[in-house]
Amino acid sequence: MTARPAITTTRFGDVDTAALERLESSYDTTRLLAAVDIVDRIRIQLYDPEGLRDDLLEIHSMAHAVLDGVPSATSRREATLPEQVRDALDMIDEFVMELTQVRTVLEPLEALHPDGFGDR
Repeated sequence: MTARPAITTTRFGDVDTAALERLESSYDTTRLLAAVDIVDRIRIQLYDPEGLRDDLLEIHSMAHAVLDGVPSATSRREATLPEQVRDALDMIDEFVMELTQVRTVLEPLEALHPDGFGDR
């Protein structure tokens, strides 16, 4: 009786054989494409006008004026500083939730690491 090898060599590197066999029958690789869609949505919300990046710059300008007494240009929004902070925190919480979903998609693939790194 021949024992199966613990490691399988693929064109993308060595992987744990048992994990490979398990994932071949249970892992839906299209979930990775859904994860890409999530990352794309986050990227847009980070960089688009009125996205988190611009929101943080606006919050900085407002906080710099309020906390440091520095003259500031008029805000481009009607929201108050606390309202803008709350909105930014809500957006960050949404990103964390979405990135947690991406992590959940990737975690099973971690088991492919040949030295047991993915065994948790």
